Amino acid sequence: MTAGLPRSFRHIQVLAKQHANTITLGQLMRNTRSDPVSLIRQGQWLRGQLPIRFARRLDEFLQLPYVVVHNKNIKQVLDIYVDTFESVSDFPSILTEKDEAEFAGLVQAQLQKHQAVARLIAEGYREVRMAYPHFRLDSFLDRLFITRISVRILMENYIRMRTPQEGYIGVVQKDMSPHRIIQELSQEILRLTEAIYGVAPEIEFRGNMSCTLDYIPRHVQFMCQELLKNAVRATTERHKPRDRQNFGFASEPVMPKVVVELQKGDVHVIIKISDQGGGVPKKVQDEAWQYGWTTADNDHEDEEDPYSGCTWRKELAGYGFGLPLTRLHAQYFGGDVFMQALPGHGTDMYLLLNHLKQGSPSTEEDDPSTALTVTENQSVNAP
Repeated sequence: MTAGLPRSFRHIQVLAKQHANTITLGQLMRNTRSDPVSLIRQGQWLRGQLPIRFARRLDEFLQLPYVVVHNKNIKQVLDIYVDTFESVSDFPSILTEKDEAEFAGLVQAQLQKHQAVARLIAEGYREVRMAYPHFRLDSFLDRLFITRISVRILMENYIRMRTPQEGYIGVVQKDMSPHRIIQELSQEILRLTEAIYGVAPEIEFRGNMSCTLDYIPRHVQFMCQELLKNAVRATTERHKPRDRQNFGFASEPVMPKVVVELQKGDVHVIIKISDQGGGVPKKVQDEAWQYGWTTADNDHEDEEDPYSGCTWRKELAGYGFGLPLTRLHAQYFGGDVFMQALPGHGTDMYLLLNHLKQGSPSTEEDDPSTALTVTENQSVNAP
């Protein structure tokens, strides 16, 4: 892409106005089969649908103010989206197993290129708002990340179709254990907290720790990582000893625990993460869900991109994207996340996850991406 418009600008404009086919997670799961006919069919569908989805986001990108779209980080994301759009659009028809294998290689390569997108957007948005504090792009970012969640599921599920894994239907793990995921995350979070602060609170698990559900593990890892990281950091910063050498003696109070409680209802698995980290003042509780709101220092430790693993590099810490992205991921399949804060004491965060079994309402009803696509289809068809 040059400094001006991409060479495919007119093609982007045309496809952005085309009708995109919607698909539910249930339909995707039922079509997740590894035989050559199914792989070719899914490859053909993606080759036709991915360019439309990327074209719509690109069309929005190119309508952003000049100072936004020419920020070096945001422009890098724009270039990645243009590259994906052009690579998929230019790919020839998929007719044979060889064609499909080559297309799968292209999809895999594009997935790798998109790993840094969340971090680049967060860095770019922070830089833009530092120069222009009145700029708010929450609606644009919601649509961007809703589409990102959707296309990542479609692309990753397609790659998973080629190598079926026991206990999985594509990207969905059957009988996934949230307790096991959170336990693994907690070990890494506590280790890094101790490395940074010298101390860390204990994490206590309560409730139905044997509960399971069908879900996408990577989504649960990202959401729980964000909520647990916030709770541990708030607790540590509020209760860390003034004199580390005396920590644990009578002169210093014992650091309160972070409590993780799991329960399983008829519709949801509920994960409650409670801390005594001081809470959030009432006047800023709504702001906490806006992109860019943060209490972390800009030079704080890095946070992990939600799609490149969960080693907690923390590449987003200090950018304020964690809570709004957690809410988007939860709401995507009909769940939610909400906060109950007691200013001056602590915070309870509730994460509700819908069961994603085949045929359940959460897999057959329209998700936010489908709703967004329907809305955009209606605007395309409007006189």
